[in-house]
Amino acid sequence: MILREPANALDPRVRTYWLVESLLVTGAVAALVIGGTVVAALLDATTVAVLVGSIGALAVVVLAVLSFVVAKLDYRHFRYEVTDLGLYVARGWLWRSYQVVPHARVQTVDTSAGPLLRAFGLVAVEVRTASAAGSTSIPGLTPDVADRLVEELARRAGIEEGT
Repeated sequence: MILREPANALDPRVRTYWLVESLLVTGAVAALVIGGTVVAALLDATTVAVLVGSIGALAVVVLAVLSFVVAKLDYRHFRYEVTDLGLYVARGWLWRSYQVVPHARVQTVDTSAGPLLRAFGLVAVEVRTASAAGSTSIPGLTPDVADRLVEELARRAGIEEGT
């Protein structure tokens, strides 16, 4: 089943969350490039310092631009839907992935949110299954939408509260 509208989209703030997350990684790469350039310069390896600095700067710029593009495309291509048969999750724009989680396979349904996700007022719903695939995650939901999704999935899976 290929999910199209009216499947559920994520909260639009998740684009900014993914962008910030990616830019933090880009910042770490930039710090490594600067560190490598400084070390090469201190060792009087001017050619190496220029090479590391130039290639590193280009890589940082490419990563920064990709951060914006990927966040937008990831948001555009992530959909989920709860049906009578199970939870359908479609994600990816370059490598498309369609996952079906039958209600009978659901073992636990939880919410989680790290500090950055919480800063955006969002949570993720983690659905663990009794299969080799293990679990699936739906990131970027508001707490009220996540609570309703957890309740719906738990009800359909026959999971009782507190177990």
